Amino acid sequence: MTINKPIKITVIGAGNAGCLTALHFSHYSQNNKNIFVELIHDPNSPTEEVGQGTQVRPVGLLWEAFGLDWYSNQLEATPKLGILYEGWGKKREKVFHPFHAASLGLHLNPSKLHAMILKSGFFKVEEKRIDNYEQIDSDYIFDCRGKPTSNWNNYKKLKAPVNAAILAEDSKRDLYANWTRSVATPDGWCFVIPNSSNTNSLGYLYDHKITSYKNAKENFESLFEVESTKQFKFKQYVAKNPIIDDRIILNGNSLFFCEPLEATAIEAYLWWCREAWDWIIGDTVTSTQITHRLHAYVTQISNFINWHYMYGSKYDTPFWKAAKGIKIEDPYFESMLTFAQQHSQIELIGDSGKVGQGVYGQWEAWNFKYWYDGMTKEKNEEK
Repeated sequence: MTINKPIKITVIGAGNAGCLTALHFSHYSQNNKNIFVELIHDPNSPTEEVGQGTQVRPVGLLWEAFGLDWYSNQLEATPKLGILYEGWGKKREKVFHPFHAASLGLHLNPSKLHAMILKSGFFKVEEKRIDNYEQIDSDYIFDCRGKPTSNWNNYKKLKAPVNAAILAEDSKRDLYANWTRSVATPDGWCFVIPNSSNTNSLGYLYDHKITSYKNAKENFESLFEVESTKQFKFKQYVAKNPIIDDRIILNGNSLFFCEPLEATAIEAYLWWCREAWDWIIGDTVTSTQITHRLHAYVTQISNFINWHYMYGSKYDTPFWKAAKGIKIEDPYFESMLTFAQQHSQIELIGDSGKVGQGVYGQWEAWNFKYWYDGMTKEKNEEK
């Protein structure tokens, strides 16, 4: 689409959301000289410290923008072929949730991602602390400065079983396991992300109202034979007003936060960039319309994640008894699940154009099928 008037877009923040937002708008507007993109960040503001996983959309953008490949491996990433759930449900010890076999995600070090994008030259970068929006003269501002520290009345709380995490790193990476491990624990679950340095990044997630930090730390270090390095509490939420004055657009943790069980964050940041593009560049939707879409999208992400807890785990502990009690009240969710139950996995994967039921958040019906079968069938029951 040709833009006939100049549009200036400023992104504040140089974390995952800020860097990817600037990359998205600069890459897809590279042939339009009327669109100017800049990123402003405070170099003294900390960004994510722990290794992270993605779904497949970010890999496509990095391939298009940088020619990312696995031989050069500019990000020093490891491939992610899916998520291996261990100890969830009562039927199997392990359930694998794959990506499409022709697609893959990444396990990456955020600092390397940020450095590659910031040094790309695709957009202007300025180091500066921003205290108020009046300091910026742009048409549109994407605020990607991280989790809110106040004004929680501006956010809707999401129902979720976990609200605290403890981090660690070990040197026991399995070089053949190119997937994220999500391991059920007595207090919640633990992610194990393989790093290119032959280490694993671990995060032990739990409910601090049920399990004390002392007990969670002891269980974490005993179960995984690690020494924890950091602990924090968190909320799960979405902004009630993600667009302010038709000019300020929140993204990243300023926009929403859901636990990383299905690695939904980076995928969601880029989905929101696409929605915002259709509004401010494509002029095909309104800010009100994409706000409604965002709230539905985040609710669906939250529901799909909470569904994982409803079958319990191999542990019958206070955490799991409480987590199983979360209810999903969404007719569309029930419709997707019913549809998945009525079809074989091969039908859902191989003929999705004909029998597909659409997308729920980030998942098609075949994703529902994998988890439902994994939670309700013994391995030898599958056809």
